Amino acid sequence: MPDKWDDDGQTEGGENPAIAFTLKDRIEELKRPLMSGGSLFALLMLAAMLLASKDLYRRLSVEWSHRTVAIVAEYKDVVSLAKQSGSTPPLVLAELAKRGVRGLTVQEFTGRDLANGAMPLVYGPLTSMPRQVSAGTGLPPGSASILIDRSAPALPAILEYLNLKMPQSERRESGSQVLIVLPGTVDEFGDAGILPDFEALRFAQEERIASIFRPSPAPGTGSDRIAAAVAWVKNRFPSMACILPSGQIVAGYPDFAPLAAVLKENGISTAQAEFVRQVGAGALYGAVKPDILPLHSIVKDELVSRLLTRSQVVERMVRAAHERSIRLLLMRPYELYAAGRLPLFLDDLGRIHDSLASRGYSFGWPQTIPLFDAGPLSALAVAFVFTACFWFHARRYAGRAEKRASALEAGALVAFAVALGLAAYEIAAVRRLLGGVTAALAATEATIWALDRYKKPFAGLFAGLLIVLAGGLAVAAFYGTAQAMLRLTPFSGVKLTLLLPPLLILSNDLKQRVHPESLSQIMRRPSQWGELFLVAFLLAAAFVLTVRSDNVSSVPGWEISFREMMERALGVRPRTKEFLVGYPCLVIYHALVRRGWAVRYREVFRVGSSIAFASAVNAFCHFHTLLPLTVTRVINGWWLGLVVGFVAIVLIDYIGGPVWRKGGREIFE
Repeated sequence: MPDKWDDDGQTEGGENPAIAFTLKDRIEELKRPLMSGGSLFALLMLAAMLLASKDLYRRLSVEWSHRTVAIVAEYKDVVSLAKQSGSTPPLVLAELAKRGVRGLTVQEFTGRDLANGAMPLVYGPLTSMPRQVSAGTGLPPGSASILIDRSAPALPAILEYLNLKMPQSERRESGSQVLIVLPGTVDEFGDAGILPDFEALRFAQEERIASIFRPSPAPGTGSDRIAAAVAWVKNRFPSMACILPSGQIVAGYPDFAPLAAVLKENGISTAQAEFVRQVGAGALYGAVKPDILPLHSIVKDELVSRLLTRSQVVERMVRAAHERSIRLLLMRPYELYAAGRLPLFLDDLGRIHDSLASRGYSFGWPQTIPLFDAGPLSALAVAFVFTACFWFHARRYAGRAEKRASALEAGALVAFAVALGLAAYEIAAVRRLLGGVTAALAATEATIWALDRYKKPFAGLFAGLLIVLAGGLAVAAFYGTAQAMLRLTPFSGVKLTLLLPPLLILSNDLKQRVHPESLSQIMRRPSQWGELFLVAFLLAAAFVLTVRSDNVSSVPGWEISFREMMERALGVRPRTKEFLVGYPCLVIYHALVRRGWAVRYREVFRVGSSIAFASAVNAFCHFHTLLPLTVTRVINGWWLGLVVGFVAIVLIDYIGGPVWRKGGREIFE
């Protein structure tokens, strides 16, 4: 008790003992155990889901309101099919339109095309032109030149177009002939765009079908000239709805401001060719966003190298639209159609049309998605997932996973998550780093929750799936913006999501002695043959997974066929590494623990289990895939992987056990 009191009932130091006692008592109450760590973890993950719901709903609304697809054909193929079938281009186009064709590509003829007779004119070096027209020009003899009759219907359009795109061109007239000398040599204009296919543009205009103009770069032609040429084409042929840059370098590179201004002013979208690399493509897409329409096509080299069949081509197109939100499908009458090209081509188009229509897609000219960003609530959602996973993993690593958490600890976690979420929303560097780490931590926690509940395996399996869904959906809500859906801002944590979980799990298991030996004990004793084999296998698997991630070219043909079979059987194909590797490892681990087998080798199955959960969370980071499809793919991989795992247990019981007892133990140990 204090010896002296002032008039207000305070001590001489100015402190009211009743108030001090109350605050101290309150703090002690907050420090008392409130709930289990697992319950607090679950509440934080549930809060993340509620915070992410608004942006998830907006993304779903965008996805479901943009389900219009257009199949696109090349004008030259329409003409070729008409000639081979004894029909006319309008009649062939009418048949194509019945099967979903809503656009025609129109190329810009290069010097090589003109030399091969693409237009009714003469193209070649100046020295090959008649002397009465070319004499006295004073120009290099190798200059690319066009000779055309004055009465040619296309002459006015040719002169107007070249005056806009290449004003440095020189024009000479002699009698009934007109000579146009381009500002460059024949070699320079071999792959350079010179003149558009006026006949194709006129045909598309008359048939009232959208045309996709394919401008090509030309030597000495800047972006302002390219923009002027594109604007001229749009004014003369209003059916032009889209451009698809041709060539290895995008026309107008490196300054796309004039071209982007013309495209936006005239309502012209830009086709984004999937898996095609062009210098300057990314800069152009960034300048015209969000007026971008993703396009998928199959080139001849891929058709031959992968030995694709007609059915595989059809399935590739359907998957591109349904799984990757591709809205323009460029189909060609491939070399697979050796005879009867038109009927076979129509049959394939019909199969694509019917398959997509059965999935709820309509056919017409697609609209580009609106530009939208994620709000602060989804930033908080990701921060809550990060906080929950990091906190619980740290508690487990320190051996405190079973201890109860206090209200004070819960309040501190919420405050930290809010601060982190606001920082991620405002600071780009924090935003980029947080996504990959959060996805990796969510995959790690899902794996360990599923592994450590081997006494109640089904509870563990469901817990792991729920953590994957919560973490993946939070990441999808915050990072799945319009730019990410258009592949303009790729997710920077894909590799981290795949590689970090195995390392975290291995570190935790060695620290907590889940594995019977510590790292120092393993390093001091001689290696065993079984361990060397498993280490080599794990390193090879990690390398393959890293290389194959987002790398379509590294997938062999037999696996493509297997994937297509799974697609037909399940509707949405699960990821191979989930249902054939990761989840079976999880089921086998549970079986080994319950049977008391292979104590030294269980760790390989624990680490292998992380492949499934890392891959599942990683699936949510493919923002161009429809969100319901991603959820379905993850669930399909989960249940199918469990089925494969149970089959593996049967094989282990009836084959592995006898082999182990009859000498397998000696080989490995």
